[in-house]
Amino acid sequence: MEEIILTHQSILDIAIQHTGTVENCFAIAVSNGFSVSDILSAGSLAEIPEDILKNTDVLNEYYAKKIQPATGFTTGENSEIPTLKGIGYMQIENGFKVS
Repeated sequence: MEEIILTHQSILDIAIQHTGTVENCFAIAVSNGFSVSDILSAGSLAEIPEDILKNTDVLNEYYAKKIQPATGFTTGENSEIPTLKGIGYMQIENGFKVS
């Protein structure tokens, strides 16, 4: 089954919306040649494998409430996200040096 990718949807969003479980994101990514961390293009199609297990309770809830998750974004699109600083957010050799 093919589904249209909505604006700001990630593989996780597609998996939960169309299969009822995020674990299926790996099967969806592989069947479409995506990485689970790819930024997807709105309006393109994603193939949902027919042979994966689905959680019908979650699917029924999403369908009944018309839930279409779209959690992906890029940092340039949302100015409300603060720039994180400090040792807890530093990367080795990119702001934190080990000597």
